[in-house]
Amino acid sequence: MTEPQMRSSGRHMRNRVVKSARNKWIAMCMALCMVIVLGFGYAITMRWQSNLHTGTLNSSDYNGIESGALDILIIGSDTRQGANGDYGDENDRASAARSDVMMLLQISKDKKNVNVLSIPRDLIVTIPKCHGDDGVDYPEEENMINESLSHGGPGCTVATVSKLTGVQIDHFMLVDFNAVKALSNVVGGVEVCVDEAIDDPSSGLDIPAGTSSVQGEQALAFLRSRHGFGDGSDIGRIQAQQSFLASLLRKVKAEGTLSNPGKLINIANAVTENTTVDKDLANVSTLVSVGSTLSGVDLKNVVFATVPTEPWVQDANRLQVTKDADAVFKRLQDDKSLKVDPAEEAAAAPAAPAVTLDKSVAVTVTNASGVSGRAQAISSVVSNAGYENVTPMNGVELIAKSTVFYADGYEAEARDIAAKMNITNVLPLQGIAGVAVTVGTDFTEGEALPKQEAEIAGSASGQTADQVKCQHASIFG
Repeated sequence: MTEPQMRSSGRHMRNRVVKSARNKWIAMCMALCMVIVLGFGYAITMRWQSNLHTGTLNSSDYNGIESGALDILIIGSDTRQGANGDYGDENDRASAARSDVMMLLQISKDKKNVNVLSIPRDLIVTIPKCHGDDGVDYPEEENMINESLSHGGPGCTVATVSKLTGVQIDHFMLVDFNAVKALSNVVGGVEVCVDEAIDDPSSGLDIPAGTSSVQGEQALAFLRSRHGFGDGSDIGRIQAQQSFLASLLRKVKAEGTLSNPGKLINIANAVTENTTVDKDLANVSTLVSVGSTLSGVDLKNVVFATVPTEPWVQDANRLQVTKDADAVFKRLQDDKSLKVDPAEEAAAAPAAPAVTLDKSVAVTVTNASGVSGRAQAISSVVSNAGYENVTPMNGVELIAKSTVFYADGYEAEARDIAAKMNITNVLPLQGIAGVAVTVGTDFTEGEALPKQEAEIAGSASGQTADQVKCQHASIFG
């Protein structure tokens, strides 16, 4: 089991001869103060320890690869029981908890890089056989990954994510709604940005266009809102969550919160009262050590990313991983940053053979952005690149991420077209003739997407913690 290394430092003291009564009193007072401080620290630690609930780390027999990094699975529970009863009806309160948010936090062995990989709750995966904390044996099944929590607790979610990514997970933290509210209140609010006002009755999010500071109920609503961002999918919500966490990390780092014992006490109180962890993480000094480690990492080396996905073949309302996800998982297994330097990758890659492009290939451009006129605008970009047979079309369904699909034999043309617009998602697709460009909700204006100076492995979407991003309000209004 990998645990963050902790060092304690103190002043070396030598016994000295006390030469006066005054010095005796000073020495006694100092000793008394030390006893009080140490006693207070012990009491605080014991209170934190008693706040924490514990559960089995992994309730299956699948462990994954030990990379040397520290891997912690953060699970946001959607339970409506107990203090969370206000967030649902009687049916919600009676149902089993599911994992509303899943983020795999990886701190590199050298403490220089942090990866935070978000996993969509609608992702179809194989949930392994689990022996739950409730004493029930659950069979292996194919289902949405958020159902794994109902298979006897977080230990089954750990096993499921470990099986998906191939990474051995060292710890988990299961947090509920109240943890988010308490933490946002402790730090005095978190700054977020949206391009248009959002009023989402489902989550309660109600914020104006531009930059706002959210805390308490509004902070929770920002993280929970599914209909407020982009195309209303879980991918849009994940992007908002990543932006929120990046902003939170910028704030606490700028204010020195993670290295300030007094402020850490307040954060620890907020977190531990609403958190379940594995037994080995139920040690407050370990939690504080994780916070201290995070405080020393450069924000540009903290990478938030989302597992690359596509619609599930059996149900377009569900997701499955793409082949690009393998590149993401491999970097986690090898304890490498998910941020990839394109120049380094290009230098390491073998030179590609020269290819003659067939610019007479049929190219369709489908508008799935929700903004009228985008098919015609992007068709012009493709035509200006020399392609002769370009047809604009309007899509029926909205797609979150712009993608270029290609038929067998036309990958080179697809990648050439994608490069003209900085589209990173390029995939094969059976049943089409030539190349098909789908303009998603991430590409509602301009002739090219913003080019990332540093890309994320597997062309995954995401950001680094030093980037300030404004979220797109829902196209549904």
